[in-house]
Amino acid sequence: MNTQTLLGSDLPNEASTLAELSAMPTVLSPSGDPIRHILLGTPGGVRQTIHLLHTLRYVENALWSPLLPIADNKLIITPNQGEVMSLLIKSVS
Repeated sequence: MNTQTLLGSDLPNEASTLAELSAMPTVLSPSGDPIRHILLGTPGGVRQTIHLLHTLRYVENALWSPLLPIADNKLIITPNQGEVMSLLIKSVS
């Protein structure tokens, strides 16, 4: 996984958390290309979306990482060569 988060030094087990994320299974698109999903929002909204994607039989809940705090509201995403990004902002209720 080529995603980096700027985690504060006050967070325990930073190295083990990042190692767990790198070892997680990757969801494949219908064409077999790996797709990295990122959910950003409130803990409740993220949990609700994970549950909805499970209910729709898109992905198992257990394949998601634990919820991770983003230190100082900073997040860096480093794409692989040739990758693109699309963003959707949707309210959950």
